[in-house]
Amino acid sequence: MNNTNILLVLILTISLLGTGCTNIGDDEEKPVASWNLTEDGSIEFSIPKTAVDERIQEDGSNLTTIDLIFKGFAGDVHAILVSPKNPVAFLIWAPGANNPATGYVEYMKYYPVHGIGVIIMDVRGNGGTTPGYPMNIEKDAELFTQGAWPQFYLISADMITAREYLHEKYPDIPVYAVGESNGGRYAALAAGSDPDFAGYIGISTSGFHRIGEDYTSPIREFLLSVDPDIQVVRITPRPVMLFHAPDDSVIAITEGESLATSAGKGTMFIPFNGTHGVNREVDDRIITLVPHL
Repeated sequence: MNNTNILLVLILTISLLGTGCTNIGDDEEKPVASWNLTEDGSIEFSIPKTAVDERIQEDGSNLTTIDLIFKGFAGDVHAILVSPKNPVAFLIWAPGANNPATGYVEYMKYYPVHGIGVIIMDVRGNGGTTPGYPMNIEKDAELFTQGAWPQFYLISADMITAREYLHEKYPDIPVYAVGESNGGRYAALAAGSDPDFAGYIGISTSGFHRIGEDYTSPIREFLLSVDPDIQVVRITPRPVMLFHAPDDSVIAITEGESLATSAGKGTMFIPFNGTHGVNREVDDRIITLVPHL
């Protein structure tokens, strides 16, 4: 999935039921999950406090690995935390399509060596333990018009829940939303809707070129809300760091440059030697830059 083509297939026969928010809860007395969406695509999520099951897998002198299960309002969400004993920053990482969290664990242990912890999200629909479907904007739009939670919203809310978990344990440590490819799109919404993220890092990703402006309400507002080109504006002046390889054959570097233009002055756009997705060159730049942002 590489550019605005994924949105052009939106069905035009969806009933326009009006924008609003969906509440999910057992009864009126308990906190419920909801969103508040405005005409310009700005969105805020209200997420009840989430219980977390922790299962320690590794507890070394300077590395802890913990399997996490967030017992959320929309089902269990799995993630894996790799962290040094004394972190200087955390990354909440959304992998690209078809990449479950378990495939990233050994790779991500590079970060704790350099003082940075990572929560690897087991993104809904990526083929891991967390159930879901691959990114499908048409299906999400239909859910939205029915007053149900689009999965795009749920994944970004999952990242916010992970950020809240870290801030409860490490209140003074900055937490950045990070994502590759489709994961970068989810991370943009998480950081754009939650000002408590310290910033945003997108790798081999892109926006949707404000295509929502070509539609009428409520589809217009929904498409704007999930568009990284809209959300990056809400992230600044917090740091925005975008990595893209000139040889990326999945999402062209011009798409990444366009997202950087949307983010505006101060955005770091960093070409790297590679193809599509993270590599050690990107890791080393993140490790060098994040402690000084």
